[in-house]
Amino acid sequence: MKTITIPQLFEAVQLAIFNISTHEEIQKKLNVFGATSKFVQTGHGLLQRAQMMYTNQEQNYNDSRRMSLQIVEDSAAVIEVFKDHIFIAKAAFRKESHILQELKIKKIANNPWACIQQAMDFYQRAPQYMDTLQQYGATEASFQQNKASVEALLVLKAQHMKKKGDAEHSTQEKKQTIKDLRSWYGDFRKLARIALKDTPQMLETFGIVVYDTRKKHKKTAQAPAALTD
Repeated sequence: MKTITIPQLFEAVQLAIFNISTHEEIQKKLNVFGATSKFVQTGHGLLQRAQMMYTNQEQNYNDSRRMSLQIVEDSAAVIEVFKDHIFIAKAAFRKESHILQELKIKKIANNPWACIQQAMDFYQRAPQYMDTLQQYGATEASFQQNKASVEALLVLKAQHMKKKGDAEHSTQEKKQTIKDLRSWYGDFRKLARIALKDTPQMLETFGIVVYDTRKKHKKTAQAPAALTD
């Protein structure tokens, strides 16, 4: 059987379970060859689990992408304000390099996340120098606001990393469950072809195409022999 997509697999298994559950004659025929109620329940459980994991993975992917975009946007805004505050601090303490060293702003990190951590260190140390900073245009409210933004950004990054980890874990679980579901459906098709071989119309209700090999053989047998010189 040609490998089908996951949505197609879900649809095929749903159809199989529905037809077995609603057709008593089909139930009896399949039951003889091993497609018992327990077998059907196993397939139904696998289907529900696979569908849930498929939905969760999609949600995790969308959440992770949304968080990633938000992190990029928020970090750019935080760094821009941070650089304005650095400018003020360097002007205020241009003759006191030891304070710039203490504030950890003598050299600005190029890496965005290193810069965010640098901002966190800066805002934790800046309050003790606020009187001098205010003389150069700084406001305590502005510093506190950007510090809060840095803290929120660090929390968002931690959440994003967890979401990515959850997504990777769910992907592995989903792959195994889909593999088990494909195996179940493969077994079902084999059982159905055996149990319903004399009732092709029933097989077709499961979406299993039945080829009439007898007509093919008859047509081949009646074909005229090739002419020879």
